[in-house]
Amino acid sequence: MNRPPRITEKPCKTALSKSGLSYDYTVNPYTGCLHGCVYCYANFMRRFSGHLNDPWGSFVDVKTNLLDVLAKELPRRSGGSVWLSSVCDPYQQVETKYKLTRGAIELISKYPKFTISILTKNALVLRDLDLLIEMRDRVDVGFTITTFSDQAQKLFEPHASTIEDRIDAVGKLGEAGLDTWVFIAPMLPYVTEIGLEDGLKRLADVGVKKLMTDRYNARGLVIAQTLAAYRSWDSNCDSEAIRQLLWKGREYYQLLDRRISRLWAELVPTGTYERDLDWYFTKKRKPWKINRSHFANSHLSC
Repeated sequence: MNRPPRITEKPCKTALSKSGLSYDYTVNPYTGCLHGCVYCYANFMRRFSGHLNDPWGSFVDVKTNLLDVLAKELPRRSGGSVWLSSVCDPYQQVETKYKLTRGAIELISKYPKFTISILTKNALVLRDLDLLIEMRDRVDVGFTITTFSDQAQKLFEPHASTIEDRIDAVGKLGEAGLDTWVFIAPMLPYVTEIGLEDGLKRLADVGVKKLMTDRYNARGLVIAQTLAAYRSWDSNCDSEAIRQLLWKGREYYQLLDRRISRLWAELVPTGTYERDLDWYFTKKRKPWKINRSHFANSHLSC
C-alpha cells in the first residue's frame, strides 16, 4: 500500500535565484514534486534536501517564508525574466493549499522590470487566470507534454494533470489572450510517438502557435526508474535497446525531431518550433548505431 506523501514546512534563505539556463532568475516555491514523473532530472534535489532515501514524488518541502523573502529581494535585484519553476512544478498539488506560486506572481507583477515564464504539467494554473490576465504583456505559460497516450502518461508521470486537461487549459489561457506554448519533453523513445500526429493536431486546434522539444536528460538512477516504467508499459520491450537510445540515441532523436518539426509546420504554418539538440555535438558519448529492427513499432522510417 502506498504511503501518503510527506509534506514538510521549512523556511528558505533565498527566493529569487540566478538561473543558469535561458532565464535570468528562477523561483522554486517547493523542494520536491508530487507529480512523481519517473524521468525528472530534478531527482538530484534529493541529495541536497535531506531526502536521499526518499523516492522522488514522495515528499515536498514547502518554503513557508518564501513570499516574505521574495518581497525583500525583488526591489534589490536588477530586472529580468523569472522562471516558475526550474526544479519543481509550481502548480503541483500542494499549491492548492499554500498558494506560494500565486503569491509570487502577485509580488513580481508589482515590478515592471520583471517578466514571468511559467512551465507546468498541472491545470491548476487556471486558478490564477485573473492575475495572469492583469500582466499578460509580461507573462507566458507553457505546458509540458511528454506523450499523448493516456496509458503511458499514467505510468511515466502518474500524478500530473491528464493530457486532456493540459490541452484544455492551454487553450483557455490562449483564449484569454495569454502567450502560450507547449514543451514536448523529454522526448522518450517510442512513447512520445504514440498518437503524436493526432496530439499535435489537438494542440493546433486549441490555438497553440509555439512548440518546443528537448530530449531525455540521462542520469543513472533516473534511467533505472524510466526503464521500469517502460517495462510496465510494455513487458516485451527491449530494455537494453531503450537504455542505449536514452543514453546515446543521437540518430533516433534527430529523426524524431525531424518528424515533429515537419508535422508542426504542416499543422501550424505560421507557428514556431524550437529544439534543444545542440548538446548532441558536444557530449563525449559515442553515438549508438541504431538497429533498424528497433523501429518495428516506430513511425520513424525516414
